[in-house]
Amino acid sequence: MRLPKLLLAGGLLAIVPLSTASPIPETSVKPQYLRLNLKATHNENYGIEALAREVEEIQSRPDDYLKIDYVNREIFYSFDLSIGIPEQNVTVQVDTGSSDLWVVGADVNCSPRWQSDPDCRKLGTFDPNQSCTWTSNDTEFNIRYVDGSYSRGVWGMDDIVLDGVKIEGLSFAVASHATSSIAVLGIGLPSLETTNFVVGQEPYAYDNLPRLLQRNGLIARNAYSLYTNRLSAEAGSIVFGGVDHRKYHGKLLTLPLVNVQPTTDVIRTLSIIMTEVAFNSSRSRTIAFDGKIGALLDSGTTLSYFPRQISETLARAAGAIWSNQFNAFVGFCPSPDDKSKLEFEFNGVSISVPIQDFTLETGVANICLYLFVPWERNMVILGDIFLTAAYIVYDLDRLEVSMAQARYSNSEHIEPIIDAVPRAEKAPGYYNTWDAPTK
Repeated sequence: MRLPKLLLAGGLLAIVPLSTASPIPETSVKPQYLRLNLKATHNENYGIEALAREVEEIQSRPDDYLKIDYVNREIFYSFDLSIGIPEQNVTVQVDTGSSDLWVVGADVNCSPRWQSDPDCRKLGTFDPNQSCTWTSNDTEFNIRYVDGSYSRGVWGMDDIVLDGVKIEGLSFAVASHATSSIAVLGIGLPSLETTNFVVGQEPYAYDNLPRLLQRNGLIARNAYSLYTNRLSAEAGSIVFGGVDHRKYHGKLLTLPLVNVQPTTDVIRTLSIIMTEVAFNSSRSRTIAFDGKIGALLDSGTTLSYFPRQISETLARAAGAIWSNQFNAFVGFCPSPDDKSKLEFEFNGVSISVPIQDFTLETGVANICLYLFVPWERNMVILGDIFLTAAYIVYDLDRLEVSMAQARYSNSEHIEPIIDAVPRAEKAPGYYNTWDAPTK
């Protein structure tokens, strides 16, 4: 991907995780949808050194991919919300790879990973003492991510406002200790909420934002569609409870979510089966993987992670080699008119991504990083680079996703999701099953 001007640093060329909720009641209000603009932020202060360090940390950490969250925030997608009375404004990153909302507290003890924001208050804070509607439950919140980032604080409840729409009684955490200025809005499955993983405490789930929108009758189904737009765009959109038919090519094809954890029978992540990935150029088509493997669709991660053999095959096909200096594959930058692309297959759903989106300029003339990151785990993570090429509807009620190639358009035709996803069909390989490997 092509990002802002590069910097020199340190001798390297720098670029930059109670009881189950009661059933959802019937409502006489006609269900609609809630559409929000997403702001795309390209982080100028995130460099090659940081990228190399984070990749190394992720590769060396234990096999805990449930909490791979806002790592590699070269790009992140966010919107603003207001909390409490009087309203306090904060910016939140939208993350399909986690399920909790936490915001930065006004008295946060900050341990920033990036010195561009030394006090972690850059994108807004929340002071519970200033809100007359805040209720604390005096329960500790603690989440740590694979890249070493963390947030720690206290759970509570307050009202929020999204684009003029008031949502009452949302549970979230206020961070008293954090490494980031950006609050995280996890919109994944309730089974991934951190309340399910507290040592010495009975696991329980609560209504996170998508489910609370449904419970309050603002949407009919616990579902949303994500359109991040092209990689260079400044904005995209998320539609809770709806699908925008102008944002995709062809048919929306539906796939079941799969369990990528062999140690549990519970589906916790928004993962599907990937059946093929190939590098297609004008000269040849190289298949890097042909089989079945779990793939997490994660808007909280910029890069894409593949088992090492897959990454190495893609790199060879693209003419890239491994660099210990950058801890990444490097090679000649593709020209703007290069039609090479990565082609992904998911049991009959095809998504292609231009090779330019998987590259990052280094500052050395015509030398780029190739951002298919190798790791030692038997699963794939598809982050923002992939998601910019796909239009995805996440149906958390039915444990399905519907997907198509993204169509970059400013026009809209939004239809509420009342029951099934409108106009979606089961993918040809919908019933092609898969079990997570034990190793």
